[in-house]
Amino acid sequence: MALILESDGSNLVVIRSSTVLTRAEADDVKKQVIAVIGRQGKISILIIIEAGFVNVDALANWDDDHDDEFIQKHIIRMAIVGDLKWRDSALLFFLNGWLPFSIKYFKADQEDFARAWLG
Repeated sequence: MALILESDGSNLVVIRSSTVLTRAEADDVKKQVIAVIGRQGKISILIIIEAGFVNVDALANWDDDHDDEFIQKHIIRMAIVGDLKWRDSALLFFLNGWLPFSIKYFKADQEDFARAWLG
């Protein structure tokens, strides 16, 4: 599985990504995020791009859908942690600058800084 969601009951959701990310896996995690929002309200998201991450499925349709719009309205901040080689692609994938919340990218060894930035 390329995506694993972790939630400890706080307003922080951690998503770990490895191997090749498929649309089906992304849609499954979005449903889990919506469930957390239902319990917790607004959330911050920490995405950790693991060392084994390869890329997103290039043949998938990655257009936003109704779930994306709902989730975007309920995010406070998003931090992405990973190898710097993924920074530009990740920020473009999440449309940094076009969403109603801040997104910041941190180097792979800066997870603690990312968590602090998220609050």
